[in-house]
Amino acid sequence: MNLHERAKSIKLLVMDVDGVLTDGRLYYTERGEEIKVFNVRDGLGIKLLQQTDIKTAVISGRNSKPLYRRLTELGIDEVYLGYNEKLPLLEDLIKKHLLKCEDVAFIGDDYVDIPVMKKVGFPIAVRDAPKKVRDVCLYVTKARGGYGAVREAIEYLLDLRGDLENLLKTYYSL
Repeated sequence: MNLHERAKSIKLLVMDVDGVLTDGRLYYTERGEEIKVFNVRDGLGIKLLQQTDIKTAVISGRNSKPLYRRLTELGIDEVYLGYNEKLPLLEDLIKKHLLKCEDVAFIGDDYVDIPVMKKVGFPIAVRDAPKKVRDVCLYVTKARGGYGAVREAIEYLLDLRGDLENLLKTYYSL
């Protein structure tokens, strides 16, 4: 199956968070509160994707109020926080939505993501992922995690599907 066919079959995009939607750094206040920094461009990419038939999910090993707030603001369909073992959750999502592995794209950045990447139909890594992670992916973003990599990956998928140009007309035809 070529890239265009693979992209056309995608019905679910699953994302990691730290190192993908964020730059992977952890910030703590003096009171021990965790602070997350997100790129608004990734948010617009997710909103573009939500105008298609592709659902969104996040599986992250971390769990925090700022993270949950951002994912809620973005309208992510499925949110799983505090799970280091991502593969069982992915398999549950596939069953829940009556999908095949080929129907799923995943964006990750580290070794713990490799089992999921090997299972899905369209694995994607961010540019600053380790080489062993990048090597199992169909696409590696030019952007680093937390710097628009999710937006880039979404636009790449939407372009392969032939959906991007039509979706963007909403913004530049005004």
